[in-house]
Amino acid sequence: MSALDQIKHIVVLMMENRSFDHMIGFLKNENPDIRGVLGNDYTNPSNAGPDVPVTDGAKDQGQLVIDPGHDFTDVYMQMYGVPFGSHPSPVNMSGFAKSYEQVGGNAADIMRCFRPEQVPVLCTLARQYAVCDQWFSSVPGPTLPNRAFAHFGTSFGRLDMSPDYFRAKPSIYQRLAKAGKRAIIYYYAGWSGTQGLTFLLSDQRQFFRLWGDFQDDCKKNRLPDYSFVEPAYSDRGGILASDQHPDHSIQAGETFIRQVYQAIRSNNDTWKSTLLLVVYDEHGGIYDHEIPPMVGHPDGFVAPGFNFDRLGVRVPAIVISPYTAPGIVDHTVYEHASIPAAATEWLIGDPHSNAPYAREQFANTFLHLLTLDQPRMEPVDFPAPAPAKIPAISAAAARTAATAMPPPRLSQLHQNLVNEVHQVLVRNHPDLARKLDPTKVKTEQQATQFLNKAMAAIHPNA
Repeated sequence: MSALDQIKHIVVLMMENRSFDHMIGFLKNENPDIRGVLGNDYTNPSNAGPDVPVTDGAKDQGQLVIDPGHDFTDVYMQMYGVPFGSHPSPVNMSGFAKSYEQVGGNAADIMRCFRPEQVPVLCTLARQYAVCDQWFSSVPGPTLPNRAFAHFGTSFGRLDMSPDYFRAKPSIYQRLAKAGKRAIIYYYAGWSGTQGLTFLLSDQRQFFRLWGDFQDDCKKNRLPDYSFVEPAYSDRGGILASDQHPDHSIQAGETFIRQVYQAIRSNNDTWKSTLLLVVYDEHGGIYDHEIPPMVGHPDGFVAPGFNFDRLGVRVPAIVISPYTAPGIVDHTVYEHASIPAAATEWLIGDPHSNAPYAREQFANTFLHLLTLDQPRMEPVDFPAPAPAKIPAISAAAARTAATAMPPPRLSQLHQNLVNEVHQVLVRNHPDLARKLDPTKVKTEQQATQFLNKAMAAIHPNA
């Protein structure tokens, strides 16, 4: 049997808003084949002073308190070095520093990267399996249109964060169900919500379960054919947000990535039949040096000022399977449409004739990275993260500091989630929608409370 014949499950874990160079680019120092960074090899001009170099010095949390811009106009500036609407110029990835300065951030912080010992889970997986160093977000823009490409193979010509335009469109989950296959989005919890856009349809509850269900399904070897896993998008009690969206904890995200991997490895039969893809939805405004390539086969959708003819900024992506040899560096160009394309190719048929839109039809898939005849069963040892270089303080001082800190302010991510679920309530639960006012949500804690009440109505079985 070929390796692909032995695969029964594809699992996709999509994290939030970090670029390739920022997270794993410094692996180039130990493996020159990786198209990353060495430090001080790239710069961006700054309004505040001399050019800003790429360096290490990225911090787990507290460095990107000001959320970097990542809407289309922000990313245009980051890629072209000039504001959107200016005279066209070549893509040179020169506008990250100035873009961050425009929102009040420190230009040097947007150019900082993690050393491999700071993100040992992600880097260990990259070393032990296949790192895809040419995986680009599908559009130079924010979360929802990029995630749309993962769920639908297109964003239907949209670049904005309004979720409602995805309603009544054919998702990969519906297409797989029509083909007699099982597909599930596992989201962390009701209070965290889901960015799985297909839940906007009231008749699609069968496609959703929770993080605890994923762990149980792995342990009992009953995963569906296709799974999409979402981290926690906000803090609650003792649980930290694990999505790694700035300025959430990188280490909490590292822990969640390890937990997903270990859940799959909790049953040998599950492990021997699973391919796991760890990928990020978009770069979140953080520096990456690779120039996004042109799109070879646009799908005909256009937006004002953009023809969907160039990919967005590069993101980390790692393909993990017992049939993947260690140390692979894959230079194939991928985008998020590669995700439904792989599911289509594997479970339905040739994407050229079985995918509805050109971007998915012609997207490269990652199934060829399954190259081994026999599964690798050796355990992976994850080293502890490098200790943070922060002066120690007493427990009493830490409690005092925590009490004095204001609650985390509402990020664009949480505002979008609140608006998204409120639109669902207006349509399907109008009485509750009238009681929950999204305009009164001002902090991350309030967003968590709002989402918990809304999701209890939207997905009561969860």
